[in-house]
Amino acid sequence: MPPEPTPHLLYLELEDALALYADLFDLDEQGARDRLRNEDGLQSALHRPRTYAHYVTADIATQAAALAHGIAESQPFLDGNKRIGLICLRAFLAINGYDVVASQDERADWMVALSHGQTVEEFAGRIQMSLRALRPAPDEG
Repeated sequence: MPPEPTPHLLYLELEDALALYADLFDLDEQGARDRLRNEDGLQSALHRPRTYAHYVTADIATQAAALAHGIAESQPFLDGNKRIGLICLRAFLAINGYDVVASQDERADWMVALSHGQTVEEFAGRIQMSLRALRPAPDEG
């Protein structure tokens, strides 16, 4: 049984990741599913933030790093795994009120570093340094 999610955080599910992948490659949902070669690997990667939250009381940066690392490491899609890992990282942060302030080149370097052995903890440190809370939308009333 997977660990319980951190109560105040929202987590990505399989359908979310597939929709993000479809959007990235201008596909429909079936097209994204057709490029998914390891659904169990993707499911496992999507559960990693919850696991880190439960077992090591990980903060949001560490949970985001675990998510992206899990996708990049498991290579669940035929192509674009580092890109979708970064997109899922940013989506996870966004649905929880955060983003990273880093250039596209910096973010690309983060993902390449994963393939060169960067640990989740090292990656989390980079995210933490760039983490910013999103401003709430102004009241329209």
